[in-house]
Amino acid sequence: MMQQQSAVKRFWLLFKSDAQNLSRDPILLLATLLSAVPAPLFAAYSAKLDQLGIGLFSIPNLSAYIAPMALLLPASLVGWVAGFLLLEDRDDHTLLAIETTSVGKIGFMSYRLAIASAIGGMLGLFGVIQIYPEHATSTQLFAALLVAIETAIVALTLLSLAGNKVEGLALSKLLNLLMLFPVIAAIPSPWRLMGGLFPSYWIGEIFALSPQSYLPTALVLAVAIVVHILVLAWLLKTAVQRTEKL
Repeated sequence: MMQQQSAVKRFWLLFKSDAQNLSRDPILLLATLLSAVPAPLFAAYSAKLDQLGIGLFSIPNLSAYIAPMALLLPASLVGWVAGFLLLEDRDDHTLLAIETTSVGKIGFMSYRLAIASAIGGMLGLFGVIQIYPEHATSTQLFAALLVAIETAIVALTLLSLAGNKVEGLALSKLLNLLMLFPVIAAIPSPWRLMGGLFPSYWIGEIFALSPQSYLPTALVLAVAIVVHILVLAWLLKTAVQRTEKL
């Protein structure tokens, strides 16, 4: 019982410290707040997007191609905030100090990723209900789960591949391009499945951007979760190995 209380106390202290860090950095705070904007903004202007698509580009249902990106944007923003905070802790050698505590570096990383994923998942559920209200609740929950995992993937990509905060800022611009991958699912060719190597692609496949389907729905869902878990596991292993070298 005492150990549980101690764990809850440590969790609360870490959460309070992160909240203070966010409040002191206007950029990180703004990114966190903006993560809740894409879904209601998309829901409000999707009809106008369709009109714009027909008028300017002769593309019907333009909003259908933008919808997956609007759903994934919170994962990109929240994941970037979590990853940048971890990079900052690594650059400032805070992780070295944490290693001497009962939490440890790995425990602290796990806590930070869990919080980011929980926020990303809740925003994902909030978003999918507004962006895809016509889909079954089970599909909406599954999509929210993928958004939660995507949040951790973005954070871990920064921690695994960026050597410092400057590299992290540059890498985040490349990560934003991954938000475009769901549109590949609109290509009416089986070659589009090559995009499935990238986790974000499967959001477009799940919500059937193309009328032509090449895989059964059950298989699409299974492959989507497997790809997300495999990429997450590889990034986590890479991040841990890099952190242990500190």
